[in-house]
Order: sequence, then C-alpha cells, then structure tokens
Amino acid sequence: VSEYAANVNEANKAVDLNLLPSKLGRNPKHGAHMRAFWGSTISFFLAFVGWFALAPVAIDVAQSISICENQVYPPALYP
Repeated sequence: VSEYAANVNEANKAVDLNLLPSKLGRNPKHGAHMRAFWGSTISFFLAFVGWFALAPVAIDVAQSISICENQVYPPALYP
C-alpha cells in the first residue's frame, strides 16, 4: 500500500491524475501530489489573470495620475 493518495513510481512521481478533492489527503504526506497540482494550477491562474488584467487598466491609471497616452506609449515607438 502506497503512503501517497496517488499511485507513484519508484521515483515517487505520480503516475495517475485523480482530480477529486477527496484525494487531497488525510495527513500531510498522503495528498502531497494533489496539493502540488492544485496549488500550481491556482497559482498559474492567478498569475495569468493578474498579468493580463493590468493592460486594460493602464489608460485609467494614466488618466488618474494626469499623464496622457503619449507619455505612456510614445508614438515614435508605437506607431
């Protein structure tokens, strides 16, 4: 019987992917693979949304600090 929730190979790498929340583990070592999977998935999602949510807001931020669009995006560099 494996000490992990997921089936693992000899290098302790998970060989199956069960996305059920019940597999998050009954103790710290039991659900390590699923916690790592969901932690990295949620972190990527937050980073993706955070990065791309800033672009549409840039013009509003520029207006609020009283600079014009030409100072944010110089026409010579962005024709």
